[in-house]
Amino acid sequence: MKIFMFALKENIKAPVNLLMIVLIPLTVLLIPGSQYGFPQGIYLVGMAILYTGFLLSRPMVEDRMKGMIIRIHASPLKQVHYLLAHLSAYFLLMMGQSFIFILGAKLLHGEATFHHGWIYLLYLSFGLMTLSLTLTFTSFFKNFGLAFGIFAGVGSLMSLLGGISMPLHMMPEEIIPWIRLLPTYWLPYGLNALYEGKFFDYFLAHGILWTYTGIFIALGSRRRY
Repeated sequence: MKIFMFALKENIKAPVNLLMIVLIPLTVLLIPGSQYGFPQGIYLVGMAILYTGFLLSRPMVEDRMKGMIIRIHASPLKQVHYLLAHLSAYFLLMMGQSFIFILGAKLLHGEATFHHGWIYLLYLSFGLMTLSLTLTFTSFFKNFGLAFGIFAGVGSLMSLLGGISMPLHMMPEEIIPWIRLLPTYWLPYGLNALYEGKFFDYFLAHGILWTYTGIFIALGSRRRY
C-alpha cells in the first residue's frame, strides 16, 4: 500500500502529468464529429492515453534505470508486488482521465455519442495495454528522456497507422492486414464495432488488447536494469 500511495503522489505532484490527465481530454472534445463513426475526438483520446501511460510510468522506469529493481529482487519485497502497486496507481489515474473525457463527450456531443459505458471500458483496456507497452519499451533504455523522445515518434506513427489519428476507412486496403499487428489498431477497431452494433468484434478488440497486455508485461518485467 505504501508503494501504491508513493507512486500516486509522485504523479499527482507533477504538473505535466495533470496536464495530460485533465486538459488534453478536454481539448480533443472540441474536434468536430465524423459521418463515419463517433466524433473524431473519441478516437484521438487514444493518443492522450498512449502518452499519459508513458509519462505516468516515469517513477517506476527511473527506479529500474537506477538499479532499484535489482535491490528489490534481493529483498523480502517481491518484484511482482512492486510492479502491481505501481501499475495499479497509474491505472487509477488513467481511469480518472477516461472518465473526464467520457463525461465531457456526453455533455458536448450529446446523441452523437452513445454506449458511453462500453467506450469507457475499451479505454481502460487500451490504457492497460499502454502501461504494459511502456514497461517493455523502456526496458531497452537507461535514460527516460531518450526513451520518451523516441517513444514520441514511435507513438505518433503507431497512432497514425493504427487508425487513431487517421480513420481506418481512409487506409489502403492493402495495408490493413499488416496494421492489425499494431496494438493501437484495436482501439479504433473496437470503437467502430461499437458504433455499428457489432458486439462480437467489440469484445474481440478487448481480448486482443488484453493479450498484448499480458505479452508486454511478461517481456517488460523480465528486465531489471
